[in-house]
Amino acid sequence: MPKVTLSTELPASAGSVWNLIGGFNVLPDWHPAISKSERSDDGSKRTLHVVGGGSIVEQLETTGERHTYHYSILKNPLLMRNYQGAIAVKPNADGNGCTIEWSGDFQAPDVPDNAAVRLIQGIYQVGLDNLNRIFGI
Repeated sequence: MPKVTLSTELPASAGSVWNLIGGFNVLPDWHPAISKSERSDDGSKRTLHVVGGGSIVEQLETTGERHTYHYSILKNPLLMRNYQGAIAVKPNADGNGCTIEWSGDFQAPDVPDNAAVRLIQGIYQVGLDNLNRIFGI
């Protein structure tokens, strides 16, 4: 099962970064590939509308007490299955800034693992690069 983990350090507090990215329905606020997000009535699911067309349905699995949430993908136009992901924001040990970690594991039965990994890395990297721009790196 392929696994992808990317991270970036930001010169902002974990709380301020979490205020931007921590809501389950706020991905369009910081990820340029997502044009819109619609939340289910109970807040446990979101439908992400991708720039250029297509949608992804995700479910919130758990939220951690310290700036973390875990989610799964229920429906997507990509060739992956059983996707489980997490986003976490942690203060840096030296007290300066924070580190965001975005991770996921999944199955991609119809494509080589390395191609699937590159695709997910690209999605994560676009979001993390935009956070670097937002927070002044």
